[in-house]
Amino acid sequence: MIMRLLLILCMLTATVSPVYAISFDVHETTVAEVVADPAYYDGTFTRGTIGLVGTLTNISDRARISDEASSIAVDNRQSVLFEGFEDGDTVKMIGAFYYRRTDEDVFVPEGVLHWPMVDAGTVPIQELSYHPASYNGKKVTIIGNLSDVAKFGMGQRIQVESGGKYVKVVYCGGTELEPGVNVKASGIFSVGTLYADTFGKKTALPFGIPGFSGLMAVCGLIFALFVLVGVGRGGRKK
Repeated sequence: MIMRLLLILCMLTATVSPVYAISFDVHETTVAEVVADPAYYDGTFTRGTIGLVGTLTNISDRARISDEASSIAVDNRQSVLFEGFEDGDTVKMIGAFYYRRTDEDVFVPEGVLHWPMVDAGTVPIQELSYHPASYNGKKVTIIGNLSDVAKFGMGQRIQVESGGKYVKVVYCGGTELEPGVNVKASGIFSVGTLYADTFGKKTALPFGIPGFSGLMAVCGLIFALFVLVGVGRGGRKK
């Protein structure tokens, strides 16, 4: 009876995705590997999070992740995880597998990635705000104003703003930056949050020349060098 209650408690806990941190860089595990040894990958008590790679099908109904010969049922009650994905997409699901000896096995995802990983590059914060599904499960870089930062555990909960829109950022690292600084963050965008693997101050313009674009700054520096060389030569002639 106690074991049954513990199992139910674990399953209920597993269906709630972590609010603050998801590790997307866990080792890839194939569907065939899990099906071949389900007890080994069972996350009920010991195995924990894995990165399950396969083809996603039946997203809107009884979702499954499959390979050529095997498939596993997917708990898709958190439908927001699958926004921007389509049946037939190859994905990497971050989550836990539960081996149900008397019922169908199930994989409970915390996050879903397009796989191989898709790098969407630098995306304006306004674009992310208006079309989040287009970037769900992709690597994204954002640049904007650090409007809020708060520590949690060993990481940071951050808010980056631009043009009146903002993106929530989770960064599992330290920072001494304070609100008002221009910052750059890169990582996986999932369900409206950017899980950053890099985060830091963004120098808006090279060489620290305010009021100039990068090209203008380079041209200004070259012109300054010509002037200095010309003055030097003029001084030597005298």
